[in-house]
Amino acid sequence: MRRHVLNALSALAAVTALTVSGCSSSASKSASAGAKGAAASTPATPAKPSPSIEAVCLQGVAGVDKTVTHFPGGNGHTVEAYTTGTGPIGVVLAHQVDSTLCQWSDIRNDFPDKDYTVMAITMGGGIDTDVVKAVEKLRAKGLQKIVLVGASMGGTAVLTAAGEITPPVQAVVSLSGPAGYGNADAYGSVEKFQIPVAFFAGEQDLTFATDAQKMYDAATEKDKTIHILKDDPDHGVDLWPQVKDEVFSFITKHTQ
Repeated sequence: MRRHVLNALSALAAVTALTVSGCSSSASKSASAGAKGAAASTPATPAKPSPSIEAVCLQGVAGVDKTVTHFPGGNGHTVEAYTTGTGPIGVVLAHQVDSTLCQWSDIRNDFPDKDYTVMAITMGGGIDTDVVKAVEKLRAKGLQKIVLVGASMGGTAVLTAAGEITPPVQAVVSLSGPAGYGNADAYGSVEKFQIPVAFFAGEQDLTFATDAQKMYDAATEKDKTIHILKDDPDHGVDLWPQVKDEVFSFITKHTQ
């Protein structure tokens, strides 16, 4: 009797195993079919969004995404630009080395919104090209009068770009801009362009004061001005409090 019971239990176990195996196989096939169906119905990968805002001073600012733009610049660099104001005079602000458009955060507020449309940019490898492209963007907005303002490396950028932009801008302002930076040749540019230009530098900022004087002397444009601030060690944007009235006077003279 015991042998018959064991045989019966063995037979029952075998049937159960076969049943479970069949169910598992069917479930696996069903899951596989479902996965294939899901994959077939998955939409195409959406286009990549535009670059996120990199400028630290703008991150988290409500509505700033409406005034920040990105566009191709020099050497494959993507320029980030922050534009404020709605005035008829366009201004491009170009920063110093190892900085960004944030460098102009306080200075930008000195340009009345009703009079100026100000674009501060973050530059990359081809700094003069970055400025040229910024001018194109402002002109695409319908602005016909453009002024370039640059500090240190940015001064080199705007001086070099001024010789490349057609039609020419109305004026160029350099705050401690060196005669050259990388492939940007400000000295060679001022020797050729016919654009009102203003140079500012601190007397104790020796190399940059020397370069400002050298470029002023080489400039073929007759409507040019230079101010070497006596006994002043300040550099680039640090000169702004002392020279901003002169800068605005110069800009107004050439945009009215």
